[in-house]
Amino acid sequence: MENNKLPIYYASIDDNAKGIELKEQGVQNIALVDSPAMLTEWLMFEEHKKQSLKFALNEEQRIITAPVIIADLPIYRKDEFGKEFYVVYKKPVIMQMAQKYGSENRNRLIKLTHDTEQMAKDVFVFESFVSDESRGIAQPKGFNLPDGTWFVSMKINNNDIWNMAKQGKINGISLEGFFDLEVDTNLTDSEVQSIIESVIS
Repeated sequence: MENNKLPIYYASIDDNAKGIELKEQGVQNIALVDSPAMLTEWLMFEEHKKQSLKFALNEEQRIITAPVIIADLPIYRKDEFGKEFYVVYKKPVIMQMAQKYGSENRNRLIKLTHDTEQMAKDVFVFESFVSDESRGIAQPKGFNLPDGTWFVSMKINNNDIWNMAKQGKINGISLEGFFDLEVDTNLTDSEVQSIIESVIS
């Protein structure tokens, strides 16, 4: 990626959309990945050490917690035509996304990487929330991300997938979805990097 100016788009969901058009907007799936676009790996939780990046060999809860969308973080994208750009999700849109995701009961739609249509068996989201200081909803310990970030916790009962997580073959999550995009400005890579560093400190 060259140090040229790239556009930043702000994602949104069209409240005026109807029927299938509205259904297709927002998050469709969450995928388990080895290189999360959020630039933040998940935390894995154990029975006794409640929060750790070291894993017990027995009595594991098999829970992972990770951000789905970090508020205000520019995410690099390149479309099928080679166009490069950044997408940013603002706090009100993230709340809208999380509520729509919950209302559509998508908690079992977990893909095993973006590169397959295969759904992960025996993996499901049991916890979904947006950090919100005004409502007393704190982000999990171990994270230092902006207010308005959407987190999920998954239970992994699938032995193969849990072993992949322990071995670091997958270490984060990423969303798949459809959104309206509105261009805001053009920034150089170095300007975007400064924004990213201010968001993820």
